[in-house]
Amino acid sequence: MIRRYDQRQHETPRERARVAAELQEEARQLTETATLAAPAPATAPPVPTLPHSNGNGNGKKKNGKGAKHEPGRTEAECALAAIDAALAGEPGSITLLLNHASQLGAMGRYAAARADLEQALALEPANLTVRSALGIVLLRKGLWADAVPHLRRVVEVESWSPTAWFYLGEALNHVDDLDGALTAYRRAAEIDPHHVKALHGQGVVLDRLRRPEDATTMYRRSRQVAAR
Repeated sequence: MIRRYDQRQHETPRERARVAAELQEEARQLTETATLAAPAPATAPPVPTLPHSNGNGNGKKKNGKGAKHEPGRTEAECALAAIDAALAGEPGSITLLLNHASQLGAMGRYAAARADLEQALALEPANLTVRSALGIVLLRKGLWADAVPHLRRVVEVESWSPTAWFYLGEALNHVDDLDGALTAYRRAAEIDPHHVKALHGQGVVLDRLRRPEDATTMYRRSRQVAAR
């Protein structure tokens, strides 16, 4: 059980060390339900999966059958080949470029996915789906600073999106903009009070800001929400 800490408990170095140890234990327990926001590339979110398309938007050939499986190729490789074929006929299709990037991301080929998304963004600079996907790919590659301007642009337009605010918080935390990260995480939690990762992210940032009591409160809240 997590105990409540009062001001007197922080008067000695021993008590402060005990508080820090318990905060670390809370963070460890939360790893099963939330992504830690401490600076490390491994915490980056997965690339969003978009429905694959061969031009008709449903991931199937126009005859109603899925992509043909070829001997010696994995299912993922066959899906990528099908999108490649569709792109050959529609090289400027934003939908196909998004799906191509999504498939590449699922295969761990983030540099190639980034190239697709940058091409799509050049074609449609105002497309927030493309910009958001590019920001997440950059996060996945650990390119936190490069992701920030894209994610900022997304929240400027889609200020109602807790997911966009959360990812911005992740990026800002990793570039050590702690005040900005805390604001972003708080905004995500205001929009969605059940956003466990945004609540936990606040705890991590508050820990980094040396505010252990406030961090404890946020860790507790995230645990309570996760348990529901």
